[in-house]
Amino acid sequence: MGKVTSISIQKGGPGKTTVCRNLGEEVSEADFKVLLIDNDPQGNLTKAIFGDDLPPDIMKATEAVTSGTQKVVPGMSNTYFLYEKDEMPEPHKVTESLYIIGATKHLAEMGTRSVDCVYEFKDKMEVLSEEFDHVFIDCPPVAGTLQTAAHGASDYLLIPTELNEDSIDGVKQQLESALANKKRLNPVLDVLGILVNGKNSHKINIEEYYFETLKKLYGDLIFKSIITYSVKVSEARSFNKTVRRHAPTSFQAEQFVALTKEYLQRVVRGK
Repeated sequence: MGKVTSISIQKGGPGKTTVCRNLGEEVSEADFKVLLIDNDPQGNLTKAIFGDDLPPDIMKATEAVTSGTQKVVPGMSNTYFLYEKDEMPEPHKVTESLYIIGATKHLAEMGTRSVDCVYEFKDKMEVLSEEFDHVFIDCPPVAGTLQTAAHGASDYLLIPTELNEDSIDGVKQQLESALANKKRLNPVLDVLGILVNGKNSHKINIEEYYFETLKKLYGDLIFKSIITYSVKVSEARSFNKTVRRHAPTSFQAEQFVALTKEYLQRVVRGK
């Protein structure tokens, strides 16, 4: 059975989607079959791969028989169907070893559903984890039905953070939510680690202060790998590429390779 990792923090901005996309594709290129799941109605992970031109199996237009008008609905490679009873989504093939179940705004509807949809998600993730070596779930930045469902179906939680007060608070809140989910819903959920993302390559006193704060609070949970800030990361996102595909000789490309190795080592240790 493959390992399921939620990439999650209760704050917008620390780069969950960038980490999910780059880490997922790097793991897939290390001879593993990988599934990415976009579990955020904003669909940023989906757009990071396809831009605005989404495949029809993620979002399609259907024509009403009676009126002739078109309606945009989720396709069968949409995360929406992970929550729907009696419907099983079909992962969309990106490369030979990388697949995605994408998201559109339709997913926001799940925030109003009963708790049954959380269990539906968990059951379907158990099926999908049999087909893939690693599954990465890009989570929304707030606690709620979607984040709870992801944590309830995951083996691990990876928390990306920036080095500022709001992000440190977001880490704390996320760990508290994860602990509650572990106690009430998913006893196997473990925190794989906390990843510093977007750190300035030059020493900045306030960042160093928050970095030391993180280390004092969480010790060995902090990944040794660090992703530093670079415009190359933003450029890669704009071109719907990973950092290594866009700028293979950049420091950030090397950092994502190092993160991939450390991620795999931590997963092996956690078995």
